Amino acid sequence: MFAILLIDHRLALVALVALLVSAAAPLAYAWATLLPEEPPPFEVRPAGAPEDLASNRENPPKKDPFAVLLLVCVTLSYVLRFPGLPLAAGLHWLSTLLPAEYFNWTVLGGRWFFVVVLGVAAAYSALRPNPMRIALIVGGLLILALWLLSPMLRAAIATA
Repeated sequence: MFAILLIDHRLALVALVALLVSAAAPLAYAWATLLPEEPPPFEVRPAGAPEDLASNRENPPKKDPFAVLLLVCVTLSYVLRFPGLPLAAGLHWLSTLLPAEYFNWTVLGGRWFFVVVLGVAAAYSALRPNPMRIALIVGGLLILALWLLSPMLRAAIATA
């Protein structure tokens, strides 16, 4: 709490916005790598080559299904930490479905899941090559920083 007193609310707002934008950029890049590439506009085929055989098309890289699952979880983790998201409505709905003794543990387990999956995504991408390797490493670490620093920055903004 002492760090909140040292941070100016304007500086905390700039830091939070910079963290949100810098964490979103690798996610956007990773989602863009999942899209198929467009063929070049003017293909040059060698003379005598059949019409259906393009000479300069490469085989698309294979998508790693576990990396795509991690990307979905990392994106959900980012969305859950985005300011202004009405989490109270979702938690209220969840409290009507679950018994009272399980609700707090479920919420705590869900929060830990979304924090741990960030480290798992960064570690998996560091150890195993996939098309969105760098994006998952950088995105996972930046969103982890968002999870850790967001409460402090939002409290500093609220003290203004």
